[in-house]
Amino acid sequence: MAEYPTARSLANLEQCVDTCPAIDNHAHNIYRQYHLRAENLLTITTEASEQALEDTRTSLPHLRAARQLRMLYRLPEDADWEAIVEKRAELLNQDPDVLTMKCLANTQTILIDDGFDNADILEPYQEHSRFTRSRCKRLIRIEELASDILSSHYDQNLIPTGPALSDHKACSLAWTRFLADFEAAIAAAIESQEVAGFKSAICFTTGLAITTGSDDEIFQSGFRSFQNEFLPDCVASDFSIEAKDMNGALVIRTCKLIADAEIAKPLQFHTGIGNKEIPVLESNPACLQPLIAAFPTVQIVLLHASYPYTRIAGHLATVFKNVYLDIGAVFPEVSRDGQERVLRECLELTPWSKLLWSTDGHWFPETFWLADLQGREAMKRVFGEYVDKGDLTVQQAVRAVKAVLFENANSLYGLGLRLDVSKLGGGVVGVD
Repeated sequence: MAEYPTARSLANLEQCVDTCPAIDNHAHNIYRQYHLRAENLLTITTEASEQALEDTRTSLPHLRAARQLRMLYRLPEDADWEAIVEKRAELLNQDPDVLTMKCLANTQTILIDDGFDNADILEPYQEHSRFTRSRCKRLIRIEELASDILSSHYDQNLIPTGPALSDHKACSLAWTRFLADFEAAIAAAIESQEVAGFKSAICFTTGLAITTGSDDEIFQSGFRSFQNEFLPDCVASDFSIEAKDMNGALVIRTCKLIADAEIAKPLQFHTGIGNKEIPVLESNPACLQPLIAAFPTVQIVLLHASYPYTRIAGHLATVFKNVYLDIGAVFPEVSRDGQERVLRECLELTPWSKLLWSTDGHWFPETFWLADLQGREAMKRVFGEYVDKGDLTVQQAVRAVKAVLFENANSLYGLGLRLDVSKLGGGVVGVD
């Protein structure tokens, strides 16, 4: 005879959702104090920018976030956006660390992609450890690493320019030298205890379709792309790599090094949701299927629930042992209904052992807080409904919550952290 959930057992599930610490498997740096005050808070729920940013005031994600920020700042319900911004400035003037500590209160650790080109206005990744229960670690963005190496080579006069661009031998030497330094840097990062994994943002420039092939084919296609697409404008573009086969060669070289290493470190891919520059059709994770199949021992994480391609990403995470699906960024950038739908779509096919939590928090500590609050609200609703309908027992739902928020990332990234079940709240069932 089926056992129906009691009010107490459902309360235990909600208590677990509320109190389980989170391993944030993908986020970015917070602004330094001056820029915390100076930058536009409207960006916290949207990828829109410039003139399009003002329209976010009438979006459901913004209106929901504004209501929740009133709670965070202890403002009355009728406080408008200007009052919210003014109160925030007051709190930052008092002590910005107090606000940040509150925003990260539920966070065990953060894996930080610090590969932005505005590092001078961002806190170093190590600084975030002051606000989390365990030390934060880095995610190496491979395109930014490559760009830094190329910029350094240019400063050393190792990059062909002007008439030398037509010198095949000089360009080939520059490509070979760059690849050697790039591979050495990736190998060092694999060995570093400060590095939890790698990240590719190829999605923003040349899309996720990466051509696989033999080592020589990848070397030659990468070289042609380097000579014909990258070199002519590399200085003007500040060494940003927007050459398709060159980007593909960097991803494949990284995968080979990870596959051959004794220490397995995952490779994350930005997929789906992004700013106006992203080639939306080529942000579909289905484009990665040949690469996923070519490197079965490389653990690949599809970031941001691949929204709006969530079901496709869930399929890939289901049928490929080496694929995991991150559920971040939709909190807080998608409406409540959208967030719950995304979580359900993730669970339609995908085992919960393949789902990872993240906030995609960036710049403002409030982005971490909003994502954490809204993500847990969605989990309570969705897992609670599965329990009500008999698809999950309370014990199974509790295990799923622990896995998504903590255990899956702890295992995948080899963090060696311990989930303190004594802090999950009294009476929580299904803990072991």
